[in-house]
Amino acid sequence: MLLALIWASSSPAGECPSFTGRSWEFSGHLVNSMSPGPPDYESVTSGDEPITRWFLQLPWSVCFDEYRYVTKLQLALEPQEVDRYRQFLGKEIIVTGTLEEGAPGDTTSLVVKVSSLVRYRRQGS
Repeated sequence: MLLALIWASSSPAGECPSFTGRSWEFSGHLVNSMSPGPPDYESVTSGDEPITRWFLQLPWSVCFDEYRYVTKLQLALEPQEVDRYRQFLGKEIIVTGTLEEGAPGDTTSLVVKVSSLVRYRRQGS
């Protein structure tokens, strides 16, 4: 089900849906990247702690409210979830959850509070 992607990508200009108050389902590839963390959030080579963040890389851009051309959503995962989902890294997945605005230190403007993450299986595979 690609409801969120179809709705958001097919909305006329200026009519992006609100991201609050409902659950969304997205598909894309699970990716991660390292970025600088505390104390300064500026440079790992200068002594900041490296933080690995997990993302859903969308196949095309979506929009919500004032957020236009969103191609990557940060995933809010607990440490035990990271261990469980590591097997899907680089694979196509389906994520269900609610969207929240990113907080300072997040690397995307919107973050998915994940309620479900499963490997995408094409029909007939």
